[in-house]
Amino acid sequence: MAVTSTGATRGRDAARRGAGRRGFTLTELLVVIGIAVILLAISVPIGRSLREGNRLLACKSQMQQIGQAVKMYYLDEKGAPPLYIGTNQDPTADAPTGPGLLALYDTAYLSRRMTLHCPRDVYTMSEDPEFLYSYQRKWDDVGAEYALNRYSYLPFRGITDSGDVNYRRQLQPGEVPSGGTVAVPVPDMNWVPADDTVITWCGFHKDSVSMGGEGQYLVLFWDGSVIKVAESIMEDPTAGEEAWKVSFDDASG
Repeated sequence: MAVTSTGATRGRDAARRGAGRRGFTLTELLVVIGIAVILLAISVPIGRSLREGNRLLACKSQMQQIGQAVKMYYLDEKGAPPLYIGTNQDPTADAPTGPGLLALYDTAYLSRRMTLHCPRDVYTMSEDPEFLYSYQRKWDDVGAEYALNRYSYLPFRGITDSGDVNYRRQLQPGEVPSGGTVAVPVPDMNWVPADDTVITWCGFHKDSVSMGGEGQYLVLFWDGSVIKVAESIMEDPTAGEEAWKVSFDDASG
């Protein structure tokens, strides 16, 4: 009898343990899956937003470093890193020549080559010659009377009239050589650009960063500030509203 009782007890204990190890029901499994899907849907946009925010901050920091380097180069060389057209070129069509901002790295004013590559530029491969052109590339969408002024970095914008309100908003003054039609930069030991002179801009963030429903460009000014400017302002096709003429007042916030 004792053996039989003990066997029955063990049988009941085994049955209870088996009942305690039962699997999920279909309803419970669907609930767990639903919760996981909701959490994933919430976390993915947050992760994307954080990534874009980090890229924006990194780009802004790089532009500020470029601004500081341009100023140091300017003090030593009495001019901006060269990137402009020659007297035999057409400002309506020809591309500028010269090292441009790459001169800052070549002459050690910038310590890292990658400072010249926007982290949001995921379209250009490292082996591409334009990989380091993020801040001196041509932006076909920006407002410009001449194709030449669609390049984000250009030390000379072509205004030779000292009475023009934008005359001081150039990195270098210029003049039209005798018999020529195209203004070219000229050295001027006393030249000091205005604080709101545009050094360069970056449009890689306009598809990922918006304010008031508009994509934003980052614009670097001579005073070292980097501000966001709405694409509707940067891309204004109206004659005389070239992108390089944007000012502090155009800041999006």
